[in-house]
Amino acid sequence: MAEKLGIFLSTSPEHENSHTVIKLTEAALGRGLEVDIFIMCDGVHNAFVPAFEALVEKGARIVLCSHNLAQRYRPSIEGTIVCGSQHDHAQLVSHVDRYLAFN
Repeated sequence: MAEKLGIFLSTSPEHENSHTVIKLTEAALGRGLEVDIFIMCDGVHNAFVPAFEALVEKGARIVLCSHNLAQRYRPSIEGTIVCGSQHDHAQLVSHVDRYLAFN
C-alpha cells in the first residue's frame, strides 16, 4: 500500500503556497504516493485554477470546504474536485502518513 500525504491549504491562489502545493503534489504523485488535499478559507479560490484540476487528473484527491466556498460567493463545483466539510478534513488527517499545512 502506498504512503499517503495529506495537505491543508488555506491561502488564495496568488500566495506562494499555491505554487508550493502544486509542485509538492506533482513530486509526491511522481514518487508513487497518494495525495489528499483539503482546501478551506481563501484557499477555495484555488479550485478555479486549472493547475489544481490538473492535479486531480494526475491522481490527487481534492476536497473543498463547501461552507467557505459559499461564504466567498463562489459557485458549487461538480466533477473532479469534491465539495465537503470539516468531517472530510478530519477523515483526511486520520488516514494519512504525513500531513502538511499551508496557512
